Amino acid sequence: MQTLRLQTPPITGEDVAAWQRFLTAQGAANLAIDGVFGPASDAATREYQASHGLEADGVVGMGTWAQAVRDGFAGSGTAGMDACVDCAPFASGIVAAGMKFVGRYYSRFAGKALTRTEALALSRAGLQLATVYQDVNDDIRYFSAEQGRQQAARALAEAAAVGQPAGSAIYFATDFDPTPDQIAGPMTDYFQAVAQALSAAATRYAVGIYGSGLACRTLRDAGLARFTWLSGSMGYRESASFRGEANLVQIAPSRTILEGRLAIDDDVAPGGEFGGFQVH
Repeated sequence: MQTLRLQTPPITGEDVAAWQRFLTAQGAANLAIDGVFGPASDAATREYQASHGLEADGVVGMGTWAQAVRDGFAGSGTAGMDACVDCAPFASGIVAAGMKFVGRYYSRFAGKALTRTEALALSRAGLQLATVYQDVNDDIRYFSAEQGRQQAARALAEAAAVGQPAGSAIYFATDFDPTPDQIAGPMTDYFQAVAQALSAAATRYAVGIYGSGLACRTLRDAGLARFTWLSGSMGYRESASFRGEANLVQIAPSRTILEGRLAIDDDVAPGGEFGGFQVH
């Protein structure tokens, strides 16, 4: 969905009409569903934002979009979150907050890594899981063919321990804004090694990439990643333009839920399919 705001000339079209229908269902009075984002749509948007503790700026951007998806905004995807801590104690609260999936880590740092106990708790609560491998991975020096082989091997071992089912995705993080040359060089070497390791594994998983729009698009189009998870850093190369193509979209800024007990990033799966899974 495009960003909607009051402007001249006004934004028009089906995205606006869908948003107007949603606001009407949420209780907005006297709002015509005419597909024109005018003053009445701006006022109704501000009322909706204020009622949910959002900045009441009238702009239907990523934060407002994510809240609307949690409130059942039809056709806009599936709402979820990611976190770097054990979410098992919060499983029922996560469901009550409107989330449908939880993104969690595989990593050599045990404190942030998903365990089978946690995966079972979240699955039994009805939540889907998305997994992403990350140790640090926030600079090009962490990318090479050898590092790809090592991290793929660790990801496969942790996925086996969790019981992640075949066919689901393991994303690999590229948590910075790489240049085209960096993507064409060390990052491509890394993902070629990852893809080779996962294709040769006894249990086959799909490769995903978490990162900038440019990194996601380039490696997906090269056939080295099936799924893409767009970082919440919209200032990264091509991130704003890639939003409509990503399987997962992370929403910035981070926030806390459950009375401040759990720090999360919001995420949306625009098309519903992102390589998620449950364990049993």
